[in-house]
Amino acid sequence: MIEQLQNSGKNIPETLDQISPAELFQFSQECYQFPELTQTLMLKQILDWSKDTEFGQKYGFSEIKTAEDFQHLVPVAEWADVEPYSDRMADGEEAILFPGKPTVLIATTGTTGYKSKLIPETTQGAIARNLVMKLRIIATNRISPGILNRGCIFPLSNILPVQRTSGGISISYASGFTLSQSLGGQQPFKMAFPYEILAVRNTFLRDYLLMRFAIQRTDVVLIAGNNVGRMTELIRFANVHSESIIQDIENGTVAGAGKIDQVLLEKLEHALVADPIRAAGLRQIKESKGGILPCDYWPSLELMLFWLSSSVGQYINDVKPLMPNTTKYFDMGYGASEGKFNIPFEPNNSAGTLSILTAFYEFIPEAGGTPLLVHQLEDQKCYELVITTWAGLYRYNMKDVVKVQGFTGNTPNIVFQYKSNDVLNLANEKVPASQVNDVIWKMAVQNGIEPVQVQIYADMEERRYICYLESKAHCSDFDAIELAEKIQHELTVSSIIYNRYCVEQKLLKPLTVTKMKNGWQDSLYAEKIKQTGSSSQVKLPVMIKDKPSTNWIL
Repeated sequence: MIEQLQNSGKNIPETLDQISPAELFQFSQECYQFPELTQTLMLKQILDWSKDTEFGQKYGFSEIKTAEDFQHLVPVAEWADVEPYSDRMADGEEAILFPGKPTVLIATTGTTGYKSKLIPETTQGAIARNLVMKLRIIATNRISPGILNRGCIFPLSNILPVQRTSGGISISYASGFTLSQSLGGQQPFKMAFPYEILAVRNTFLRDYLLMRFAIQRTDVVLIAGNNVGRMTELIRFANVHSESIIQDIENGTVAGAGKIDQVLLEKLEHALVADPIRAAGLRQIKESKGGILPCDYWPSLELMLFWLSSSVGQYINDVKPLMPNTTKYFDMGYGASEGKFNIPFEPNNSAGTLSILTAFYEFIPEAGGTPLLVHQLEDQKCYELVITTWAGLYRYNMKDVVKVQGFTGNTPNIVFQYKSNDVLNLANEKVPASQVNDVIWKMAVQNGIEPVQVQIYADMEERRYICYLESKAHCSDFDAIELAEKIQHELTVSSIIYNRYCVEQKLLKPLTVTKMKNGWQDSLYAEKIKQTGSSSQVKLPVMIKDKPSTNWIL
């Protein structure tokens, strides 16, 4: 198996890209038994490919024989270290981090700031991304065999208008890049709406068109995106504008969308077909139930693919009551603009097998120390992820903490936990914000409160944390002081570190809860979208650097 990869004359992703899905699945399962050998070969191929570049010569790639050599000669990097190289490649320089020029620059903002990173991508890197997607599709097909042949999908992606750097390199979002790769000129699946709608920048117009076309279809079988909160908002939007949507479906028009650019309208014309029978069915649903929801207009929906982990994953509970009872929920997979890193394998499980066939990985123990390799990890332990990719990221610290949850063969299954710089650290306690977030949600639910959004502010002057909490309207009349006391008690019981700093050493004052008006979360999303132009990848941080506007405080 490993010998086949070594002797193929091509890099691992290119080799595996040429084989059938059945062969790919079998091959990957065999490689999962030998993660150390697979990763050793992966590192060797990446370094051999880039040894003659500026970066490769600077750090002596041609002299590196082992992972230990690599760790000794090449420092761990952050974006500030990569950005000068990325900027030069954006201007058109070649052979800087990898041979040639980037094929595209992936734009991202994440949760750490508003300035976009531009992550360089290569042909080899794109093949690696696509390989992970193939393995994820294989996994979903094992849950719902032949799903893509039974209907259409609703992808929540971001497509940037055509943008290029001064060096002529195109810019894309990761989700849009992945979708365009999947379409690849020969569309392997049907979409629930015309592709061009995803590039519309006007929020109302885009959302109206997405739902107007998708609701006309009865054969939506799969919805895929990152943050399920985006889907929940689209469902609410469609219900509010249901009369206009139904009217447009009946007439084969898009009048409810308002003024539409003629160029876009021409691109939509092929999909504008009057369907009075579908409209009549939707009106009947609305009249009998007082509104329209996916459980009624998409009865064949089989799978929803979204992030199920970390604080974002909690929002899946908001959308479940709106969907058919038979719908299954599958993790979209852990990844970022820098790459895709695991393959989820079963419903309702956010863990996925580490993608050892597409990148080289190191893991810094949560408590710090020497980076470990994939075969050295322990079950149920947390590590900070460091990646080396085909796109010129060498020992790049993702600032992501992942947890090992079992193994596939001898390869760890990992799940994203939190950003390593997203911690409570007023008194050097270093408690993950995700852990505190989980406690807040748990105690709120136990006390009959349905949270909508939670954010935590570190008040340095008061030496305490302020929890800003928006709940659903019907349960917003709760006692914030009482809830804060219960959260505080649970934190001291569940976290030895928090207990030590807050109770024993009295370095922290008890956490407080501030109730927020309904609509606060929507305003946060709207502001983020305004700043980034992105809607499907919005990630609201748990820890915030500035207090919210007092206008939103109850």
